[in-house]
Amino acid sequence: MKTFSVSRLGAILLALLGLGVFFAAQPASAAVGGATFAVDRATAKPGDQLILTLSLTNTETTDISFAYEYIQPIWPANQLNGAFTVVGCGGDSTDCSFGGNNAAWHFAAPIAPGATRAVTVTVRISDTPTWSGTPYSLNWAPYLYVEYGPAGAPAFTRDQLWADGVPELQTVIG
Repeated sequence: MKTFSVSRLGAILLALLGLGVFFAAQPASAAVGGATFAVDRATAKPGDQLILTLSLTNTETTDISFAYEYIQPIWPANQLNGAFTVVGCGGDSTDCSFGGNNAAWHFAAPIAPGATRAVTVTVRISDTPTWSGTPYSLNWAPYLYVEYGPAGAPAFTRDQLWADGVPELQTVIG
């Protein structure tokens, strides 16, 4: 069995320091500029449909080569099974998957500097509310991931989660 030495301790500490410097040098992802949100009605009633519009404008000087967005309701609405359902989406996307209370899509790319892509998500509110008390406030938490530069070798990326929802997507159901 080899004995423990000060030189081994030094090598271990140097390796840990190197890893620390490497991970500290990784840049934090910056917020996504150019994301806008809207809902077609501030108030609704059971049985109504809402149209959410989520847009992305390229505010950088290089093309967006890839953009992915996901949306789901914030708490406590995300715990209400059957209270509302995403029933469709469309617009400037290459695909859109939806079901239950969420939707995900890829914006059509490339997106040139200054250009905008928009996707609409249709949400149907249940005829029979599953929540107690009225009015009920429904809000959504979008997540957006964007790659800038050549496809497959982006120069930089941005992502952002609006975990607390955004006021532009809030609807009061009464």
